[in-house]
Amino acid sequence: MGVELKQNRLPANQTGTATSTYNPWRIRLQLTKPLTWVGPAWSVACGVVGASGADFSVHTFGYALLLIVLIGPLVLGMGQSINDYCDADVDAINEPDRPCAKVPEFKHLAMTNVYVLTLASLIVAYTMFRIEIFWLVVFGLVTAYIYSAPPLRLKQNGWYGNTACAITYVTIPWIAGNLAFDSFTWQQATVASIYAIGSHGMMTFNDFKSVKGDTMAGLKSIVVQYGIDGGLKLALAMLNTSQLLAALFLAWQGRYVGAVILIVFLLIQLPFQKKVKEDPVTKAPWYNATAGSFFILGMMVAAFYLK
Repeated sequence: MGVELKQNRLPANQTGTATSTYNPWRIRLQLTKPLTWVGPAWSVACGVVGASGADFSVHTFGYALLLIVLIGPLVLGMGQSINDYCDADVDAINEPDRPCAKVPEFKHLAMTNVYVLTLASLIVAYTMFRIEIFWLVVFGLVTAYIYSAPPLRLKQNGWYGNTACAITYVTIPWIAGNLAFDSFTWQQATVASIYAIGSHGMMTFNDFKSVKGDTMAGLKSIVVQYGIDGGLKLALAMLNTSQLLAALFLAWQGRYVGAVILIVFLLIQLPFQKKVKEDPVTKAPWYNATAGSFFILGMMVAAFYLK
């Protein structure tokens, strides 16, 4: 039914020719949303930097790169593909210029991605990494599925959806980076979980631009549930609390220099937070691109000083 809907949306003079203007391999790549790989890749890098068994050897760089490919293009690519598959009909109505509205085979291409990337993820994880990483990958794949697909569809509620994303974007890749070099510690796992709290807040900033569409689609994002002001307060509270907790945790572990750096990074963000309060809807992307950089750098600092 979804394929027929998309075919009907084509202008009459383009029926049967829409796919000729699209390269299916390009669409398959677009489905994985390469720009979103950066977040998990950074978290893997934090785990590697925080791993006592990692060094500057070619083996370390190569093995870390392989893990990034596993977590980013494969596991996250599967998650993005299943998300687009489940939202294809709605997206075709809301964004008629996207491939989901113009390419009859879109849902077939998306589901092919899901099958291939799931299988590839499991094979690479099982054959190239220790068994703990394999089970983390299984957890990530299952989470990606229940995030987008019914009946659970965690994305329908901002608390559940953002939590699932934060754990799979930050905590799981970070721990995988530790495990890849036999360097898992409870300290690294703790700080990775603390930064997932802040990541939850950062994801709320992405909801400001889609509050109208989310409301119409029945998605209860944090912003939809609590309004623009309430959503902003919650997002900033989670961001600031996580960074403060990370600094306190480093200080408790005797990493005072690292703790001071994290506090400085947090203080730098405060003027940006004052500015974003003026107009959260239009300034949220600006905030993520500017102040958000110090949050991300803080992750690496924490990982390094807990090594």
